[in-house]
Amino acid sequence: MKIAFSKTFLKIMIFVMVFVVGVLTGSYGVPVVKAKLFPSALNAAVQNQAVQEVGPIKDLDEFLVNLEGGGLVKVEISIEGVNTKSEKELNSKEIFIRDKIITVLSSKSMRDIGTPKGQEDLKKELLRDLNAVCNNQIKGVLFKNFVYSF
Repeated sequence: MKIAFSKTFLKIMIFVMVFVVGVLTGSYGVPVVKAKLFPSALNAAVQNQAVQEVGPIKDLDEFLVNLEGGGLVKVEISIEGVNTKSEKELNSKEIFIRDKIITVLSSKSMRDIGTPKGQEDLKKELLRDLNAVCNNQIKGVLFKNFVYSF
């Protein structure tokens, strides 16, 4: 029994197979080939990842603050120092850090902090303001808990 396919059907099937193989090779093959051909690029990526070390973490006591326009926010914050030397700076200025955080939080409304983007913007603002207090010794602001209510 002989099965006959039209030339158009065969062309379409060949195109589909080449496309599928190309996609699979591109998503898997390119990184593998690149790593084989350019090992220095892979080593540089690994070294950059190693450089991203975590600095000392300072956990702050819980904050419970009235929001502008009504509502409350209850948040636990940790701050990450830039290096081991920054730990002393963070400890010595804890009261100033807490004061700045309370000031920033109390200036926010429910609308400002009620979305993930708003919370990310808050982190950026806190990082900027806290670095002004701590001589640029803070690498990151981390929320351990974040609860707001009307």
